[in-house]
Order: sequence, then structure tokens, then C-alpha cells
Amino acid sequence: MLTERRASFAGDALVVVVAKLLVSGLVWASGFRAVSDDDFARVVLAQAWAEAPRLDPTGTSWLPLPFWVTGGAMRLAGNTSLGFARGVAVALGLVSAVLVLGAARLLVRDRRAALIGALLACAFPWSARLGVAPVPELPTAALSVFAVATLVSSSGRMRVAGGFALLLAVWSRYEPWPLALAFVALQVLPGFGVPRSSVRSRVLSCGLALFGPFAWLLHNKLAHGDALHFLARVSAYKRALGGDDPSAVAAYPLALLREEPELWLVALAALALSRGSGLRSLRAPVCALGAMVLALSLAASRGGAPTHHNGRALLAVWLALAIVVGAQLDAVLRRPGAARLGLAAVIFAVVPFGAFVLRPWYARLDSMADREVETRIGARTRALVDRGPVLLEVRDFGFFAIQAGSGSPGMFVLDRILDPRDPTRGSSFRDAASLRERLETSGARYILATETPAALVLGEPLFGFGPWRLWSCSSAPP
Repeated sequence: MLTERRASFAGDALVVVVAKLLVSGLVWASGFRAVSDDDFARVVLAQAWAEAPRLDPTGTSWLPLPFWVTGGAMRLAGNTSLGFARGVAVALGLVSAVLVLGAARLLVRDRRAALIGALLACAFPWSARLGVAPVPELPTAALSVFAVATLVSSSGRMRVAGGFALLLAVWSRYEPWPLALAFVALQVLPGFGVPRSSVRSRVLSCGLALFGPFAWLLHNKLAHGDALHFLARVSAYKRALGGDDPSAVAAYPLALLREEPELWLVALAALALSRGSGLRSLRAPVCALGAMVLALSLAASRGGAPTHHNGRALLAVWLALAIVVGAQLDAVLRRPGAARLGLAAVIFAVVPFGAFVLRPWYARLDSMADREVETRIGARTRALVDRGPVLLEVRDFGFFAIQAGSGSPGMFVLDRILDPRDPTRGSSFRDAASLRERLETSGARYILATETPAALVLGEPLFGFGPWRLWSCSSAPP
């Protein structure tokens, strides 16, 4: 029986992997490359880690596991290119799709219903885009959903696997932290429908879930003198961008509803047409995910939540919703032909309505990063320059894309640091004197900049692409 279950899971996993690959190919063909400049910043940090590994890859508020994974893969393969980082992201997207299938198998009684939910989870816009972007949101959300799904199982092994999944998730992003606390509380408190597993498995699973946050708190205390250093850093950055916003407490519940309208419309349609969905009790998973949304809302009101693209932090809720919708759709498909035809008609009506009416009106995704010019500039610079340093003009956060595109961020010296908490330092390219001074302190052999007034005195560039030019320092102003 166990062998048969494993074989059926392997077959369904292959279907899900192929589907996710097709979705990822369509997303790539559409022109999507990155959610924000953070994508390139993460690649740069992974590239740096591959060249010089250390326990805390950033020394800031960013959690370490994504850099260990991508940087470790780069180091093993001997390839630090942006293309390789994107390949790692696609591979992690496939692993995430299989994890969601595993969660669906726990939450849904029927194999086909679980497969439908997992396929739906591959395809909605946020899941599709984050499946190719070099950011940790999709793997983190998949680990989170799998973890809360183990709360419906009485298997001690599954519960321990859920705790380990949360350990990985909380070392990747902060939104699973309240999930970890809920995961523990729901196993201890009565009345939430969590099946009893062995004492040993409960202790081990809870210990694994809590180890991640406590280890990071201890690291911050030892490294920075403050266990909550990461929170203070995020809050200070958010305040520098505009201060606390008490009304932001509603941002995440609103984003939860508005950023995936098609998924919610299909859910409502399937719920109206189905007569029982074959789902197990969802009380514990819903409470855990609800605790996450509540914690995000409270953090947002105090400036402690992500600074942009709220939907990234809500992905786990949508993945879980996709599983539920899959069960509802399967229940309708098992009914007589009239019900199936009704479901098809409703879906063909509500999906275009969501995609072409609601999404352009109020549900469109926030703008995404288009840095193809910068990534090409970085690659071209790496091909022409034998060794650095290259003084890089910092106009905006697009400098991360240049560094990432080069595959060797260490060859660049930034002309200044962009930080809203310390906006006093001006560009080194504002005049020839400032540029000359920065060249002397940096020891740069080349200059990569746009045609600013100071750069115009550098003479003929080695090459140019778009607004960017590469000069040799032999042509620098005297």
C-alpha cells in the first residue's frame, strides 16, 4: 500500500513539475525578469557568498538560507552568472510545486482533487512570476503551506517534517515566524482539531519550528548587541521612506483580496456549485495562516513589514486557497453533466472578468523591474575588463542589476551608497573635481557611468550601450 502511494505521488509530482515548467516558460516568454531591484541585490549577495562564504551573508536584516542555497549552488557549479541564479530559481520553483502537492495530499482526501489544487497553485500570477524570480518567496510559501498541512495528520513523521519545513522557511523570510508560533500553539492547545501524535514527535517538531527564530535572535544579539537588531533596521528604513502609517494595518487583508481576483472568483463559483469538497478539517491551517496575516498587518502599521509588493508575503495563503479550490472543482466535476457544464460556463465568465475588468481596474500587480539594459551592461563590462576595480556610477538601485549581470560584483566600486537613512552623500559624477577625488580613493582602472557632465570629459569610451559608457581611467580628467 505504501509503495503504491509513493508511486502515485511520483506520477502526480511529474505532472506538476511539467506544468510548472510550462508556466515558467510562458512567464519568461512574456518578458518578465524580476519583481524588483531586490532580486538583483539577492543575486549579488549570493555571488559574493559563492566567492567568500560566511555564516551571515549580508550582515543586515536579510535572512541567510536563500544565499546559502543559491551561493552554494554557484560555488559547487563554479558558475556565478545571473543566468545560473535564474536557473536555480526555476529549479526551486519546481521543488516548491512538489511541496504544494505534498500539502494538498495531506489536506485533501482524494488524489485527483489534490492534483487539481497543486496544478492551480502553479499557475496564478504571483505564483507564476515568483517561480522564475531569484527571490525566496515561493519556496518559503510552499514550505509554510506544507508545514501547516501536517497539522491535519496524526503521523509523527509528517509532523516532524512540518517542523523542519518551518525551520527552513523562517531562515528564508520573516512572515513564517508567526506561523512557527502558531504551529507550536495549535499542537499544545486543545480545541483546534489537531490530531494527537506521539509526545516525541510533538516535542521534536515544535523544537525545530522554534529553533530558527531563536537562533536568528541569538545571532543578532551576539553580532549586533541587540536581539531585535533586524527589526530596528527594517523599521528605520521604512521610516526613512515615509514614516509609520497606522492605516497600513489594512494593507495586507486588502492585498489578499485584490491581487488575485481570478482565484477568488473561481473559489466562490466552485463553492456555490459544489456539495462537499472532500477536504479534511482546515481549522488548524486556517488559524495558522490567519495568524500570519494578522502579524503582517500589525507589523505594517509599525513599519516592520516589507516595503513593497505586499502580495509576496501573502503567497502561502493563495497557495492554500488554490488547494481548497482544487478540491471544490473536483467535487463539482464528479457531479452530473449539467453541474460540470455550469462550472465550465461560470469559469469561462469569471476568469476573463477578473483578468480584463477587475485586474486593470483595481487588482493589477505593482510595477515590476525592467533592468535588461543594466544586466547586459554588466555582462559586457565583465567580458571586456580583465580585472577591476571598475568605478560604477550609482544613479538608482539599478546598479545591482549591473553587478549581477557581470557575474562578478566584487570587480565594481560604487561611487556612493544609496540609503534613505543617510541621504547626505552626493554623486561622485556631479563635477570633474568630485570624480577625480573618487578615482584617487578607489584606485579604479575603469569607469562605468552614464553621460553625466563629469563623464563627458573622459574622452572616447571603450564601448557604449543605451545611456551607459565604459571608459579607461587613462582618459580620466587631470
